[in-house]
Amino acid sequence: MTDLKRRSFFTIEIVYLFAVILFILVLFPFYWIFVTSFKETLAVYELPPRLIPRSFDLSNYLRSFTQYNVGMYFINSLKATIATVVFTTFFASCAAFALARLNFKGKKTIQRFLGVTQMFPVVVLLVPLFLLCNRFHLYNTLPSIVIPYVALQFPVSIILQSTYYRDVPDALEEAARLDGCNTFQILAHVFFPLVTPGIVATSVYTFIQVWQEFLIASSFITSRNKFTLTVGLTTFRGDEMTDWGALMATSVIIAVPALILFNLAQDFFINRVVGSVKE
Repeated sequence: MTDLKRRSFFTIEIVYLFAVILFILVLFPFYWIFVTSFKETLAVYELPPRLIPRSFDLSNYLRSFTQYNVGMYFINSLKATIATVVFTTFFASCAAFALARLNFKGKKTIQRFLGVTQMFPVVVLLVPLFLLCNRFHLYNTLPSIVIPYVALQFPVSIILQSTYYRDVPDALEEAARLDGCNTFQILAHVFFPLVTPGIVATSVYTFIQVWQEFLIASSFITSRNKFTLTVGLTTFRGDEMTDWGALMATSVIIAVPALILFNLAQDFFINRVVGSVKE
């Protein structure tokens, strides 16, 4: 029995050790980006590299705004992301309600089609999206990336929100219909308040996906004054060298809005989990 306990204890220790090693491997790149963003230019290229810098310098952040126009890229990303989140969330929410609560011909076909759309990688859709934007003279404009973003996030948003609409008890919908409410009134006054945590969760997911997107933005935007943050990172690479300090600082700037948004929305996630447990 004692040997069995020792083996069990040894096995647990090994599992914990591997978990700690894995945690360090996952966390270290983010730590290195953060630390490098505060290093002086010469300290970035120092060998051997220091895990903890001698001093924390803000010059990389200042240079990213003054020399590389990160503020302009930030505003461009914010415009594209907010437009995508608003359009996607609202129309996907209405579509999710229809698929989850209404009965109509072709409903199953639409649901299958939404699943099929997730089988195609974004790179396959670049050519048709490019031809579409070019035909309507939208190339190198904000709509040239917002439209593809909405098209790509729309099916995912519908699928995610449909699960929240299905969780609403049928008795609430039936009671609202007995009170004389039509479909739009039921959606606005019964379902929207109940599925708000799910809508917020889906909106946060859409925000993060669009905020960090690079492939479409780099393919459809060519003017530097219209670059998003992710595409703007390419401007830090020069003919002779790469400004790693400013690049790392901009990487931190890209990560901050998503972290702030997720922290602000965590109450909705918690409320959703608590509500599911009570049900």
